Amino acid sequence: MKVLIIVSLLLMVLPSAHAEISPDARQAIEKIMSVYYSSSYDKLRGCTLYDDGSETYCLAPKHYEFKNIEGVDTLYVLVSGDTVKDGARVTPGLGGLFILYKLGDSWVVSASEPYIRNGGAGRSQLIGFDLREVGADRYGWVGKFCGSGAGGQTNCSWSMYTVMKSGKIEEVARLDLDYSYELMTKPSYGKAESDVSINTVGAMTHGFYPLKVTVDYEHGLYDNNYEPISSSLDKGTDSFVVEFDEQTQMFNLPDDKS
Repeated sequence: MKVLIIVSLLLMVLPSAHAEISPDARQAIEKIMSVYYSSSYDKLRGCTLYDDGSETYCLAPKHYEFKNIEGVDTLYVLVSGDTVKDGARVTPGLGGLFILYKLGDSWVVSASEPYIRNGGAGRSQLIGFDLREVGADRYGWVGKFCGSGAGGQTNCSWSMYTVMKSGKIEEVARLDLDYSYELMTKPSYGKAESDVSINTVGAMTHGFYPLKVTVDYEHGLYDNNYEPISSSLDKGTDSFVVEFDEQTQMFNLPDDKS
């Protein structure tokens, strides 16, 4: 009876955007939560509680998606959660990524990265990641991780996670592109906002499509009233392509863009 209650409660928090899910897939997701995290389900919070030794996290499956890869039914699952108590600025949130394939009537985990610490103030930003085709019949999760400094500056990195030859889910991109800052000692400011798209019609490099990156940037100085000085404005758009590097097993920014 206890197991049935846990399963039914878990199904209540599965993403409504993917309401059509078979009982065996539901059981597979429930098993992921109990095996990798715990069987302690918090009914009020609607999540699985996981204690990593320093923080207690409230975790739940947030996104899942089915694909057929070379005739094999494949299930991609994203788990994300925050600390139960409010965390300090440097306290990360927690998330996990899982790939399962259909074997007979069961789902089997083929690759996973259960413990991705990310974000700040105890809040996971992995929940904002989306599943995308990153190569021919190859899928990965992409999104941005953002952080802020004590002085008010912020920065964001565009990241990609996918399964590699090792059989593990690994981070294969962390492009430091977005930032915002203000310097009061030398009154100046700067900001950059990026858009990264996967060019699925471009030629693949070592199994990956190239990335098209566009960055809108602005830099300038403040006057004594901390108003932007128009004559100091440096504003523009930079576009370039990033390809997968087999040697580093990562997407790396060109030397003149890093």
